[in-house]
Amino acid sequence: MQMNGAFILIQHRILSALWPNMRLIIFGLAFIIVYIFAPKLPLQAQNQHPALWIEHGWEQKMPHGLRLSFTPELRFQPADAEQYRSLWMGGHYWWVERLQADLALQKKWKGGARLPQLSFSLLGAGRTIFRNPQQGLGPRLRWYSDARVQWESKKWELGYRLRYQQQFNDFSSASATSAVSYFRQKLSLQYRLSKRWQVGISEDVWFPVGGSVGLSEMYPDHRRSSISLGYSRKRVSWDVSITHDRALWDENRDPQLWILQIGRSWKLPDRKNATQSSD
Repeated sequence: MQMNGAFILIQHRILSALWPNMRLIIFGLAFIIVYIFAPKLPLQAQNQHPALWIEHGWEQKMPHGLRLSFTPELRFQPADAEQYRSLWMGGHYWWVERLQADLALQKKWKGGARLPQLSFSLLGAGRTIFRNPQQGLGPRLRWYSDARVQWESKKWELGYRLRYQQQFNDFSSASATSAVSYFRQKLSLQYRLSKRWQVGISEDVWFPVGGSVGLSEMYPDHRRSSISLGYSRKRVSWDVSITHDRALWDENRDPQLWILQIGRSWKLPDRKNATQSSD
């Protein structure tokens, strides 16, 4: 009887500890299941591959309400055999598809201090990209600009982002002479599970400027669909997402990717507050 009572007590304590985080555990298991089994689903296109993207960002408040951010990112894709600059992880080789770093400046305007509220922001950024073709790393430069509108309430956050992105079409050539630019329209929706946790979905559609693969600017040629789970505490935030990245109209032009994205962001202390605290 004493053993049964002790077992019941331990079971009760474990359930009491897990129950407040049960929603997070369910979302975490759903992420793992989707990432493992999604590339194996009987979809129409067969050239599907997993990928892993890891990034870390720093953000600093600047005068006049500006924000300066720096975000490096590593992107891995699996390889059938050992390749130049590849890693052995999880029973097979992963090669570094690219290393990139973004430097961005953002200005945001808010329509009041109370929720719900509407905000608008503008962002300009430059990106340095190092691809990993067989002949070695090849640096490329890119720039992009964003205009974003966001509606935020106590539990929900709805956002629309329009991005103009200058993008090189051929990374492996000796000189980046062939360029294709895009207008990207992204719609996102987030829901706050608690003060620190939130989940979200987003759709990102790419419209080529000047046309691509025989289409005009009226038709998109690329699409990204994502589900995400985020955690934030004080100045640090984490975000884990699964993204389905694919080309439209011509499924054989680019492989479909099921991307596991892991991101961390750190907001640096205000320079004014840091100066006062050091005095």
